[in-house]
Amino acid sequence: MQSLKNPVDRYFHRKTCYHLYLFTLLFFCKIPVFWHVLSLLFLSPHMQFTCGNSGNFSNDQCPCENPVWDKSVFTETMQTKYSIVCENAWLVSFSQSMLYFGLLLGALFFGFLSDRFGRLPIFSLSTLLMASAGCLVPFMPTAASFIVIRCIEGIGSGGAIVTGYVLIIEYCGTNYRETVSALYHLPVNVSHLSLAGISYLIRHCDAFQLALSVPAFLCVTPWCLALESPKWLIAHGKIDKATRVLEKIAAFNRKPSGNIKTEIEEYYAAQSSIKSHKVKFWQIFHHRRLIINLFCISFNYFVCGMGYYGVSQYIGNMSGDIHRNVAISGALLIPGTITSAFLLNHLGRRSFLMTTTFLSGILMIVVIMIPEHANLARVCTACICNTFFFMSFIIVFLYGVELFPTSIRNTVLGFLSVLSRVGQITAPPINGLSQVVSGAIFGMMAIIGGFLCLPLPETKFVELPSSLEDSKSLPKRKSGQQSVQLDQI
Repeated sequence: MQSLKNPVDRYFHRKTCYHLYLFTLLFFCKIPVFWHVLSLLFLSPHMQFTCGNSGNFSNDQCPCENPVWDKSVFTETMQTKYSIVCENAWLVSFSQSMLYFGLLLGALFFGFLSDRFGRLPIFSLSTLLMASAGCLVPFMPTAASFIVIRCIEGIGSGGAIVTGYVLIIEYCGTNYRETVSALYHLPVNVSHLSLAGISYLIRHCDAFQLALSVPAFLCVTPWCLALESPKWLIAHGKIDKATRVLEKIAAFNRKPSGNIKTEIEEYYAAQSSIKSHKVKFWQIFHHRRLIINLFCISFNYFVCGMGYYGVSQYIGNMSGDIHRNVAISGALLIPGTITSAFLLNHLGRRSFLMTTTFLSGILMIVVIMIPEHANLARVCTACICNTFFFMSFIIVFLYGVELFPTSIRNTVLGFLSVLSRVGQITAPPINGLSQVVSGAIFGMMAIIGGFLCLPLPETKFVELPSSLEDSKSLPKRKSGQQSVQLDQI
């Protein structure tokens, strides 16, 4: 017997004025969130110093108790403020890793809370925590307290990222989910690009941090300006509230709501009768095919997290104008995201992911082979490499949720997201190595990730699996015939 379709999918089958309003609101809220994630590029950039009055700035004059910093580019950074030099230099990469550790904790903690208490209030709560912690960062008296508050800032950012993404996806219809999922990464590109401009205008780390954090309080407003996910409301038995939300959306769009309450009640009753048949995450490990899928996609999640954030920092550490380098990198990400949104509708997931990961790895190897005096060529190649890493990030996020059955999809996504955050945490220590070694690590890991795409099945034009058997029987090649059938549902 065919399972009853979620009535929300019928109402969200096409984009409406409310969708446009909600997506725009959340897109703009995502920009300050990623300012905080990427701000370490300018809070703790590569700084040179000298001991005494020799005037020859370098980082090879250790030990040095009273460094004289080169403040020709930045008037104050984390290093100059807390005198982080020589034997304490590890605190810079450690602070960056702790921010990413906060992102990991935030994704887990606020993801759990959003499942229990709703998407919108938890999104607003996490952004409030992020903005508040961000405003406290400039007033921290020691490096230790700075790192702790940055970790809390990361917790808020991680919560905002995961709850915002889930809210967007739950408002998407099946016909345009791929496109919206890809375009939802555009605010990350805008954050990346605009961050260079903000830092160019504000060279003091404390003023820079406040300039990023004060506007972030506006991200709390969706709690008042938007409506809760009706899918979450139905899943938690809040039938009346879900009905009111869909009626308000219909009124906003000036469309009739129909007999929505009856449809929701029928669907909820049908869903309640099959809840006892849900599978558990650990049951994946009873099936060799699913273990292979999980391992291969997990490795690629790790590589995408490490690669994008790692190469972004790598570019910031390259010689030349840091603001120009980061701006070029951010600017190239925009066409990469738009291209991904287009190609996701035409290329298979496996072949697309394999191509972007291979190219990112090969280009990173090319970067370390280009002589240092050809700095512009090195920067441009690294920026193109970062664009392919970011495109891989977009693909793998969608690919991961399509490989596993409905009842454990959120659990698997949470597991994969943790691995992505672990990849981010490892990026700063890797960048603490020489540029040749760190570039080689990023490049080789991406190439290995490309090879690990080979065993994965193809999920494009295939209905989302509902059971472990569906996941095991996913085809190796895409079927164009299925796309027509799905579009007609």
